[in-house]
Amino acid sequence: MVIKKMLTMRFVQLTFLLFLWTFFIAAAPSSEQRCDLEGDGRLERIIFRPQTEGAVVVLRGRRKVWQGVPQRWKAWKLLIADVDGDGKKEFLLGVNIRTRYFPQRHKSIFVLGWNGKYAYARWLGSHMSKPLLDFMPAELDGECGDEVVTLEVTSDGKRCLLVYKWCGFGFWGIWQSPPFARARLIRVGQKIGVRMLNGHSLFLTRKGDGFVLGD
Repeated sequence: MVIKKMLTMRFVQLTFLLFLWTFFIAAAPSSEQRCDLEGDGRLERIIFRPQTEGAVVVLRGRRKVWQGVPQRWKAWKLLIADVDGDGKKEFLLGVNIRTRYFPQRHKSIFVLGWNGKYAYARWLGSHMSKPLLDFMPAELDGECGDEVVTLEVTSDGKRCLLVYKWCGFGFWGIWQSPPFARARLIRVGQKIGVRMLNGHSLFLTRKGDGFVLGD
């Protein structure tokens, strides 16, 4: 009788663990984008399944061209942009990683190029300027190549926006906003900005050699 109860409890535990795996891993929400990755007029389908093995899938029609991105990267966001202005797209992958000098898991951005057959690493950033919360690409300065706008945490726990530009191998920061209270990164049409906790929104605009946040 005791053995039977132990086996029953073990079965219940395994069933519960299977449910958790199904709910949090197997049922991770996926997203799909359609984009001309190579600038050749053909649309590829890009499917993203966050935090799974092979999180990014590229298809032409129904044919799978490539699948990759290891689960250990814990990918949480995928956006597509042309950061170097060559007419071909890159994958901007939000990851949650550990590195040698930053052993605690933290958010960063990886840039993957595309050669028509598979994605390859162009920049695996170990850390942004400050702890990263979110990011979006956008064309902000009228020059070739999309900039990347990030929402990051200042040393005193406030938030700030940073604008990064591709420099051939990685990004360099070209502007940082003054710190502000907690907010989230938003896009409205072609405009990128932040929405404060009180619902007020501020947007990035070009001013001289930099940018300003305003209504």
